[in-house]
Amino acid sequence: MNKLGVIVPHRHRWEHLAIFKRHIINYLDNKKIPFELIIVNQDDGKQFNRGMLLNIGFKYAKRLGCNYVVFHDIDLLPIDVDYGYSDFPVHLAKDIVEDETGNPKKTFEQYFGGVTIFPVEEFRRMNGYSNRYWGWGFEDDDLLLRCVRNGCQTDLGFIKNSKRKFTALYFNGINSYVEIKNNFSL
Repeated sequence: MNKLGVIVPHRHRWEHLAIFKRHIINYLDNKKIPFELIIVNQDDGKQFNRGMLLNIGFKYAKRLGCNYVVFHDIDLLPIDVDYGYSDFPVHLAKDIVEDETGNPKKTFEQYFGGVTIFPVEEFRRMNGYSNRYWGWGFEDDDLLLRCVRNGCQTDLGFIKNSKRKFTALYFNGINSYVEIKNNFSL
């Protein structure tokens, strides 16, 4: 029988965590999906490292006998989602309802974050998430790129871009980065 590891990165969002735990437990129990809920908390003063937290949660999921995992953001609650086993990675956060009014949130075609299911062996083959992304973003894009480069089947469609003659940025995932001005004022 398949067993799902629900892995949730967390830091300082206790109210969200209480709501998420209640919701996901009820949801998966009603769907009769065997699961382990794994909350990985980062409590230090460093920037958030979602990829590292998910990798830690993955190790626990394996120890608990899970043969597939879902990497789940704490602020995304399932409404009508299939958490069943898949032989390949499946991105579940495609149709997101932003608020109680039912307004849809726009996502882009190759969005691979938020809620993504992986069979254990396929995640191991991709060598997990990179631990190098501190702050928000890009760890899921990096994982998707490695899936594509390693011939890992996903449920995403890819659009081929024609090559043009122009200069562009190339991110090698090792030592390249982009600096973005922080527009937030606390």
